[in-house]
Amino acid sequence: MKIELFTLLTILCCGALSATTYVPQNGESYLTDASGNIISYGPAAGQEGSQAIHMSSSDFKGWATGYKDLVYGTQGKPVDDNWKTPEKALGPATGSVFDVVCLGEGGQITFTFDQAIANGEGADFAVFENSFNQSALELSFVEVSTDGTHFVRFPNFYLGETSMGPYDNYNYPQLIYNLASKYSVEYGHGFDLQELVFAYNYALNTPQSESAFSVEYTQHLLEMYTYLDLEEINYVRLIDIVGDGTIVDSAGHPIYDPTGSYGSPGSDIQAVGVINYAPIPEPSTCALCLALIALCLSGFKRGAKCRR
Repeated sequence: MKIELFTLLTILCCGALSATTYVPQNGESYLTDASGNIISYGPAAGQEGSQAIHMSSSDFKGWATGYKDLVYGTQGKPVDDNWKTPEKALGPATGSVFDVVCLGEGGQITFTFDQAIANGEGADFAVFENSFNQSALELSFVEVSTDGTHFVRFPNFYLGETSMGPYDNYNYPQLIYNLASKYSVEYGHGFDLQELVFAYNYALNTPQSESAFSVEYTQHLLEMYTYLDLEEINYVRLIDIVGDGTIVDSAGHPIYDPTGSYGSPGSDIQAVGVINYAPIPEPSTCALCLALIALCLSGFKRGAKCRR
């Protein structure tokens, strides 16, 4: 179980970081300017400071096994039928750019699991998209839920300021924090449930005038977080971002990604891998004793019938 540790003093004492800086909580590297504002997040897979997780990593203990509430986006070009294949996003990531479900611009899908995800050490699950290179990144918000009704969105930030056409590929990983996925097809983007503890306390303890979060995201966190059981996350929801700048990140800044493509617009989800499962409770000693007694009584009754 992770130690929950947060005070406003921690934020104020991070060296040159300004009072409003939200420091990455997922282990990736970052750079700041002289005022302490973050100007770059972690790099692409394979580079120093990257937190990308290869699909063959032994960290993965399982994968999404089902889905619900799939809605194909209608805010751009329609998704072709041959990309409406949610079953391909279940099970292990394959590394194929075709083994995906396309959400369409503004679409969404909720993944389910045979066993709940839990708040363990480091990243607890990872999302795989199908980007064929390190900078043609189509992005989604990532949200989690215990009950399937109340979802909490991971804090996310986007540093880019340039709009993109359908096939532009200058959406670099260094511009992106906690949007799925900032890595190419064979690499998963890890998400740590402990970050939601940090973010909630940040929202709770930081005056809005000093916060890196927008009013809207702060209100979202404060309202929805209390519905979460971080030891029992049963649902992961991915919501495609319409990347024309009308959708904003947790700070209220516009988000851009390739927009307006034909056939397979929006995010193409390949898989969701589980790193930390919730433990399955072992039967208590009392329950085992009761089961043994019931078994013995059952045997006694059968024996009595045979002697009649």
